Amino acid sequence: MARFQWFGADRLKDMERATRQALEEVAGDAVDEAKRRVRVRTGTLQGSLMFQPVFARGRQLVIQWGSFDVNYALWQEIGTSRMSAQPYLRPGADKAYPKLGKRIRSLL
Repeated sequence: MARFQWFGADRLKDMERATRQALEEVAGDAVDEAKRRVRVRTGTLQGSLMFQPVFARGRQLVIQWGSFDVNYALWQEIGTSRMSAQPYLRPGADKAYPKLGKRIRSLL
């Protein structure tokens, strides 16, 4: 007679741990790329770029990154009627986020 042992709950925990770690690694890479791309006049915006730890929102894992306290950060990214956009966040995400799936797999 065959016996089966269920490890599903353990695998789900492994998957969540790997996803959390991969999200933080990718966000760190995105921040690094954004810091390389941002226009530097005083260094305030560049120095403010960071990511916050992963948190759960319901069943979703969420990571937030960017500038959380520099009031002109958005206008630098998207531009205004008097200044053209000088994106730094989107190019950082575009370079880093395609690696997310591979990082999750490597951590499992």
